[in-house]
Amino acid sequence: MRNPASPAFAAIITPIDRLTEAANLLAALSLLGIFILIACEILLRNLAGYSLPFAWDVAAYLMATSFMLAGASALKSGSHVRVTAIGETLSSTGARRLDMVACLVGLVICIALSVALTDMAILSALRGSTSSSVIRIPLVYPQSALAIGAIILNLQMLAQFLRLLRGETLSTGPGLE
Repeated sequence: MRNPASPAFAAIITPIDRLTEAANLLAALSLLGIFILIACEILLRNLAGYSLPFAWDVAAYLMATSFMLAGASALKSGSHVRVTAIGETLSSTGARRLDMVACLVGLVICIALSVALTDMAILSALRGSTSSSVIRIPLVYPQSALAIGAIILNLQMLAQFLRLLRGETLSTGPGLE
């Protein structure tokens, strides 16, 4: 973040940022899990003629988990795609207001995503839904990870809005301006 103006909302923003960092760590561990699974699959298939029947399914679940858990961190650091052309033509006050409106619209969209993913996970838990693969993984687990990632994204979107309210300029990742 640039231009920290005041410690206002720190009691809300700081825990959200810590939760975002924890989610980002879990996203990185999910990527590591994908690497390990696929490496084992390739080695076993080529050296022992054996294939792990669950490797590709679990890797797909880990990829989705990584994507959702890293979303809040990408938002916070400004490494997401952000169109700045309109904001650059406005005054600093106008650009800040545009960012605030964009944050609120994004928050509404993220809330809808969170509700949908949470409902999907709850429904899978109630029905006992499992994957159709050989290992029959209960779908509530990967779907819960997606819902948690979406909820953390909601919180980070709220933190971004609070940063704007306290006078900060949102981060824009290098090369994305």
